[in-house]
Amino acid sequence: MVNVVHQWNPDDWEMFSLSLLQVRHGTLDVHKVPATHKGDFGIDFYCTNEAVIYQCFAVEEPVDILTRANRQKSKITTDLKKMVDGATEVSKLFLGTPVRKWILLTPVHDSKDVNLHCAKKTTDLRAKDMAHLDNRFEVCIHDQNSFPGAALSAAMAKLTNVSLNIQPPTQEELDAWQAGSPNLLANATKKLAKRTGPNDVQAAVNDGVELFLKGNALIDALRTSAPDLHEKVAAAVASRTRRLTYVGPQGGPAPSNILNTELDTLISVIKEAAPTLSHANAEDIALGAVSDWIMRCPLDFSSDAV
Repeated sequence: MVNVVHQWNPDDWEMFSLSLLQVRHGTLDVHKVPATHKGDFGIDFYCTNEAVIYQCFAVEEPVDILTRANRQKSKITTDLKKMVDGATEVSKLFLGTPVRKWILLTPVHDSKDVNLHCAKKTTDLRAKDMAHLDNRFEVCIHDQNSFPGAALSAAMAKLTNVSLNIQPPTQEELDAWQAGSPNLLANATKKLAKRTGPNDVQAAVNDGVELFLKGNALIDALRTSAPDLHEKVAAAVASRTRRLTYVGPQGGPAPSNILNTELDTLISVIKEAAPTLSHANAEDIALGAVSDWIMRCPLDFSSDAV
């Protein structure tokens, strides 16, 4: 399966997190601590009713699991120290109520090492017997899976930019797909030979399969993480497919002209339908759709135009 990871910038993740926390605690019960003036005490958001602190942190993707875990552990250590050093101010924020939980809120949590680090920090801080921390104080890590799907969809709809990072399919994934799709490969080979000639057609077919799998993975990721955005993108692609099937391609007669014209048009249509989707993601989805058109029926080229 092709791996897709949302590329969060810190501001977008913080805004997204706020939407999630407002669903969890109520709009009026989540408070922000700005970091621009004298720091934030290791706190992005807090809820006095639940005596809980949230620190938002999105690792710059793509990274492997170990790197992600190490950066999350480092963030936990750094920001807990801020909370300890700012004990007097933190106590004032919570109106004298001891803090029960400090939670790192992150897009992806996929390593038990972070849980063990949280447990160690919990033990260390309980041993300090600090007045502004509850005697059952706990350090935790939560990610998107800690929230219901409806909350995630609503938060995603508020974003001004959605950018997913997609890793290329592995050679094993490419081989498996090609082994199960001989008719589609034969169709693509026949069509792309009109653009590349016989010597380079296999490389073009391989590229097309990779683009197709990446585009489909992005569509599937949007279906899960941003259903409204997925619906708009899918409708835009379907509309262009119907038009292509009925009236034929634009930009001929040379195959490269047709491909460039159809690709640019589809990117524009996707961006018009889903302006918050990043241009790179729109292009990947369009490339996947054009590859699909080549492997199936809608898009072909004239042999005379090569």
